[in-house]
Amino acid sequence: MPELKVGIVGAGIAGLSAAIALSRAGHTVEIYEKSHFKNETGAAIIIGCNGTKILREWGFDFEKAGAMDYNQMRRIRADTIAIDSVDHFTNIKEKYGDRWLLFHRADLHAGLRAIVEAQQPAVNIHLGTSVADLDTEQGILKLASGEEVQKDLTIVADGARSELIERVIGRPYPVNKSPMSIYRFFQPFEKVSTHAAAGQFFENQPSGFTTFYKTEVGRPGLLLTAYPCRGGKLLYVGLVHPTKPSEKDLEEWDHPASYEDVISSAEGFHPAVQAICEDATDIKVYRQMWRDPVETLTKGKAILCGDSSHLMLPTHGQGASMALEDAMAMEVLFTGVRSPDQAIARTDLFNKFRLPRVSAVQTMSNKMMGPPDKMISEVRRYYDGAVPGPKAKTFSEEYNDFFFSYDVAKEARNLVHGR
Repeated sequence: MPELKVGIVGAGIAGLSAAIALSRAGHTVEIYEKSHFKNETGAAIIIGCNGTKILREWGFDFEKAGAMDYNQMRRIRADTIAIDSVDHFTNIKEKYGDRWLLFHRADLHAGLRAIVEAQQPAVNIHLGTSVADLDTEQGILKLASGEEVQKDLTIVADGARSELIERVIGRPYPVNKSPMSIYRFFQPFEKVSTHAAAGQFFENQPSGFTTFYKTEVGRPGLLLTAYPCRGGKLLYVGLVHPTKPSEKDLEEWDHPASYEDVISSAEGFHPAVQAICEDATDIKVYRQMWRDPVETLTKGKAILCGDSSHLMLPTHGQGASMALEDAMAMEVLFTGVRSPDQAIARTDLFNKFRLPRVSAVQTMSNKMMGPPDKMISEVRRYYDGAVPGPKAKTFSEEYNDFFFSYDVAKEARNLVHGR
C-alpha cells in the first residue's frame, strides 16, 4: 500500500527527529532547511532519560557523540566559593531505564543526521531551501523560490522564531523575552581542570553540572553553569546575567560577544571562578526567550513540534527531550497509516495526546522561579496527572520522576490500541 508523503520544515533537532520517526513509520520524507549547515551552532545540551531511551531505540551512537553522564549537581557561591549543596545522581539508569546525558549540541545534531541519512527509503534533505508559507488544509508548502509541493502531512519544526506557527494556531504568536541573557562558550576541559585556581572545581570530579551563583538584594542574580561534553574534551560555560541595553533587541541564538563582556558581568565573582572564563574565545550571547502554551499543536495536515510549538526556558533541560517525545509520538501514531483521511485523524489524536504534557512542561520550565503555588495552579489548567509539589527543587527526585518515568512510546501505543 502507498505510504504518506511527508514534508518537514526545518532540520534542527526537532526536524531531524521527526524525519527519523516518520521514516521508521514507513513514510516518504523530505526536509526543507533554509541553512546549509556550514558551521557548528548552539552550545551544549542536556537530554533526560525520557529522551535518551528514544535515541537508543533509533540506534543513536552515544560514544561517537561524546555523551557524558549527568552524575552530579553542585551549587557553589560565586563570590566565596563555599559549597552550598551537592546532589548525586548515581542510580539514574537503574531507576529510569536509561542515562541522563550531556552533549555538545552539534554532536547531538550530527548523530541524528547520521541516522536520517541511513534511512531506507532515503530521506531527501533540501538545504538552502526556505519555506515561505504553508496551506495547512491542502498540505501545500510554498517555497521561497515560488515552487509549491503538496504533502499528505507537514511537520513545522522551524524553531524558536517559527515563521509558520501562525498558520497552525491562527494568529501571530511572538516569543516572550526574559530580562536575562546568557553568554555561552566552550573552554578546553584540560586547560580549566589543570588551572592553578579553576582546577579545584573540576579535577577528579564526576561529570555533571557545577553552578556558581551570586545573589544581590533587589536585583536579579548571576549564574555561571559549567559542564563537560564531547567526551570530556570541552567544558561548556554559560553565564546568565541581567540583559544589557545592547542585548535588548537580540533575536539570534549566536550573536557575538566579547571576553570583556563576560568578565565585566563576572566582576564580583571569586578569582577562581573568573579563571574558568579566562581568555575565552568565540563567545555568543543569547537573550533567553519562551512561549506560553499554545491552544493547539495541529491544524488540518500540519503538526507543530519542538521549539516552534513549545519553546521553553532551560530550567529543567527538557526542551530537546520534548522534541524527541514529539517525534516518537508521531512514529507510533502514524505507523500503519496509509490514507490522507486517516492521517488527519491521527493528527488530531497527536494534539490531544501531546498538548497536555508539553503545556505542563513549558509552564514548569517558564514559571519555576515564581511563586510555586501559582505555577502549579497554572500547570493544572493543562494537565490533570500527578505533578511535583510546591517545595520540589529543579532537579529533585520529584521532577526527575515526572520527566523520566514517562514512556511516550508506551503511552502512545496504549492510546492507539484503546488501553
